[in-house]
Amino acid sequence: MARKQLGNGLFYTRDSGGKHETTPSEYVKWAIRRATELNVIFNPTVADIESMIRNEEAIREDLYLDYEVAGDELSRVGLNALLARAVSDEKVSHVFIPRRDRLARPTDPIDGVKIESVLRQNGLTIVFKDRLLSPIRTGRRPDTAEQITAILDYDAAGKHGRELSDKMVLCQIALANGGFSTGGRAPFAFDRWLVRQDGERIRKLEDGEILRMAGHHVVWLPADDERLSLALRIREMLLTTPATQIAKILNAEGVPSPNAGRFRKDNGVRHRVSGLWNPPTLINIGRNPLLAAIVQYGLRSMGKFNRFTVDGPRELTDDDIRPDGKPKVIRNADGNQIQSKAHFEPVVTLEDHESLNKVLDKRAGTQRGKPRSRDPKRNPLGGRVYDMGCTWPMYRVQQGKSFRYKCGLYQQSHGQKCDHNHVDGPVATQFVLSSIRQQLLSPSLLPKLEAKLHELAKRDEGDDASKAASKEVSRIRNEVSKVTTKIERAEENLALADGEIEFRAVSTVLEKMHNQKKSLEKSLTTTEAAISRRGDSDSDISAAMNDAQLLTELASSEDGIAAATELFQATDARLFLSFKKVRQGKRELNRLKRGVVVFGNGEDPIAKYSGPTTPDKLKRKSSAVRNNKKARKTTNSDEEAKSLRNANRDDRI
Repeated sequence: MARKQLGNGLFYTRDSGGKHETTPSEYVKWAIRRATELNVIFNPTVADIESMIRNEEAIREDLYLDYEVAGDELSRVGLNALLARAVSDEKVSHVFIPRRDRLARPTDPIDGVKIESVLRQNGLTIVFKDRLLSPIRTGRRPDTAEQITAILDYDAAGKHGRELSDKMVLCQIALANGGFSTGGRAPFAFDRWLVRQDGERIRKLEDGEILRMAGHHVVWLPADDERLSLALRIREMLLTTPATQIAKILNAEGVPSPNAGRFRKDNGVRHRVSGLWNPPTLINIGRNPLLAAIVQYGLRSMGKFNRFTVDGPRELTDDDIRPDGKPKVIRNADGNQIQSKAHFEPVVTLEDHESLNKVLDKRAGTQRGKPRSRDPKRNPLGGRVYDMGCTWPMYRVQQGKSFRYKCGLYQQSHGQKCDHNHVDGPVATQFVLSSIRQQLLSPSLLPKLEAKLHELAKRDEGDDASKAASKEVSRIRNEVSKVTTKIERAEENLALADGEIEFRAVSTVLEKMHNQKKSLEKSLTTTEAAISRRGDSDSDISAAMNDAQLLTELASSEDGIAAATELFQATDARLFLSFKKVRQGKRELNRLKRGVVVFGNGEDPIAKYSGPTTPDKLKRKSSAVRNNKKARKTTNSDEEAKSLRNANRDDRI
């Protein structure tokens, strides 16, 4: 695409949010000077980029900024918007980017070269601080020397993250072995202090204060205020009282939790912490070995490049990767953690600390250290079970090796409202599946269902569908043929490569082509298999009708629960349960009385609860009702997003 030699200029940079020698503000100053030299229109100011950082903006007129974003993430708000405008707006002629590592730190250097190619092939000039890349005219091949230089630059930029990860792990191991802080806020009941290498105390640091001095480090020391007394009180209570009951006591007393009033982000949503206590917060205070003057490091391992071991960093393995390809946080074994002596005398004895841990371990059972499952296969009726008494949804809770659905109001009010109503999860799943089977196998619906299946099968086997499938097979075969030809040509170039750099560049491209061919061959096999199955529709329909007889048994296996979850979503099934009190000896228990299953647009037997679900809002609402005042809608002056559920770690969303 032809562009004018002179026109408007766009500015882009990415920043990880760390401490750099050059800030985005300095980069904008450079862009303004460079645009003047090139006689390019560029109007943004330094104040604009500083305002974007404060307001967390990614786009403002000709400025595009991805702040606190890692370089290996190639899909970013600012970058995507820049590419879209640069390609579509013919008035834009130049794009100012400080350095290649400010554009990307890709895992594969070819990805960085591709981003540059998109801009240059659309008639744009890329202006870096150390070079200027002219547009690539239509029909012209890119300069080989420029491509090799770009590959080397992006390869070096991509290695930066791994090298930095190695340095961070080694540095933190050295600090932990010396009993110093490895970073972050001090635990509850402790303060951050600046000390010399030999442990001599200099002064207490303010919360959030960062200070670097040669020969000095930061240590955590016991607080000299009421926080330490509260921590010791919590420890004493944990010996005889469950954490859930302690949370109720402290919340009733109005004692603020450690993070009260702070802002935090969960799943990308920023919200203010309510200040209510949660059991995990209390248990973490009780288990904190720092009270026994023990500095512990390496409890968990995280990161996308390297992981911690006591001997140094290690590379990620398959066990460190989630099914979606993202790295996961893992809990290290006790032998793979560092413990060292702190720079103060113990607040509690080691014997008392170990005694409390044994009590907490016994209460935790087999669930300690296991993360909350976010897999919908393990929660087939999630959000579809309701308590008819309080109209609240019932939440999934672990029960041994199985699970239950328990009243949400009872949980969120810490047992102060509603009752301990619960139902066995697999039993509830089987009940809803049985209801679906009863509907499917009714004498009036069964013939209609079978006739509909035959109609759909006949439609799929029609001429249009067959032609479309054959056309798709031909298209994939042509793609395989083209890729095969390119591979043969690339192999010839590889044999003629002059030097290691050119050999590596061609090898990278060749590997991508082989992966593309494998993907196409897999698609071809799948499509041909689908065509071969078209003529066997009668047996498929017969198998489907037989499967309908076995719907209830789906809840007995993991794969079956996954299928049941999809079925509940397709039918929009909802389960409403009613409970009654039954006296058993001296105890009064709540037992299931009856249940109602509703499908699709059927009318619900109750008006489902749709109000606030966080404990702090429930508390305010109850207080307003008691005072006979009209509940008013409160608006946060900062207009922050609100959590719909208070789980743990001080209002984690």
